Amino acid sequence: MLPTATYTSGDATHDFHPGDGPHTTDGSTTQISDIVLNAGGEDRDKPSAAKDTAMGELRAALTTLQDQINVFLTERMRAEKANDTDDIERKVLDEGVEEDSEDD
Repeated sequence: MLPTATYTSGDATHDFHPGDGPHTTDGSTTQISDIVLNAGGEDRDKPSAAKDTAMGELRAALTTLQDQINVFLTERMRAEKANDTDDIERKVLDEGVEEDSEDD
């Protein structure tokens, strides 16, 4: 049985399923950054390959699930940040009021 996860926030719900695979322990969102790699750094904490056992397959499926969740949350944060910026810009443009202005 593969693991699943459900994200719930307010009235939004999103289900995550790792799918049939293949799965590895080499997650795309859990590695060190490309900047560090390009500067000659190495990932000293890189996980070992999953063994061909029930626990090894579960471990690899969890890595896939973690990647799915990380990508989803990153996209959600970017969208919220863009909406926040748009709201501030809209307020300034539509109302002609600076955000921190005080009327005396």
